[in-house]
Amino acid sequence: MEVGTLYVTSQGAKLTKVGERLVIRDKDNKVLHDIPFFRVRQIVCFGSVEITSQAIFQIMRRTIDVVYLTKSGRFKCRLSNLNESMVQIRTAQYRRVDDREFRLKVAKTIVQGKLLTYKNWMMLKHRRGVIDAGSEILSVSEAINLIETAADADELMGIEGLGSRNYFDAFRKSLKQEIGFFDRNRRPPKDPVNAMLSFGYTLLLNKVLASIEQVGVDPFMANLHANQNNRPSLALDLMEEFRHFVVDAVVLRMVNLAQVRPKDFVMSANKGVRMNERVIALLVKEIQNRLASTSYYARDNKKMQLQDQILRQSYLYRDAVKSDEISYNPLVFNK
Repeated sequence: MEVGTLYVTSQGAKLTKVGERLVIRDKDNKVLHDIPFFRVRQIVCFGSVEITSQAIFQIMRRTIDVVYLTKSGRFKCRLSNLNESMVQIRTAQYRRVDDREFRLKVAKTIVQGKLLTYKNWMMLKHRRGVIDAGSEILSVSEAINLIETAADADELMGIEGLGSRNYFDAFRKSLKQEIGFFDRNRRPPKDPVNAMLSFGYTLLLNKVLASIEQVGVDPFMANLHANQNNRPSLALDLMEEFRHFVVDAVVLRMVNLAQVRPKDFVMSANKGVRMNERVIALLVKEIQNRLASTSYYARDNKKMQLQDQILRQSYLYRDAVKSDEISYNPLVFNK
């Protein structure tokens, strides 16, 4: 069984190749991980982490994705080894770039899937009496009704923004701890919850990006998000349906179980609110556990780990790009 994504948060850690195994030691030379290379699909390094040249060569030979983030979770760079088998797939994808009908259809399904998940989650909380979310449910329902007649991606982004604002109003009501959260904000995050959400979304983005590259499509050519230099817009598209499943639910649970407290965060003059090392390590662990958890995947009619569902959705998008007979359908929270 694959480990999937390996997160290295220990400062001063060193990744080395020992035979066919990846060995990670901390700054005191204590072994943190000893794993066969074949079990690893992605390595995410936080802050000061070193990888030896021998390990890099083996990582690239096995097309393992490597992501470098700052200690606080901001993206720095990535290493990825692409191959020639992607040519035909990307040729088909580039043809789709000029197909306005295809791009708008996919963009609409992405926004609809995301907002349906938000609505269903709020209805569950409202029905159980956890929160009063009647007005938020109504507003998100109205946003969903606007999707079909949207003329372009810009209009869809406005609809998505309306739905998300109401969702995060309900999210705020669900918090059992007063921790300074009022709305979704970023760059920089202004409160502990937003700091955790932004960090979690960075982890999710890189997980989705690795899956997209694995199936061969170009992560920079999107449908909903505008294509910009140095921004993996397709990964932003395909991560939308997983935001609630992978990140929001984890952050909400950590706050409500008092796994984090206001004292675990510091305010930086120009970088907003930042998490301490304990919270970073805990959040990484909780999201990793979440990605490894199983749920029903309707397309294959079986239970599957969330990280595998991310990969399957990337394959589905690739198939939709290649064939008019296949449609891209996002995952929706239905509990």
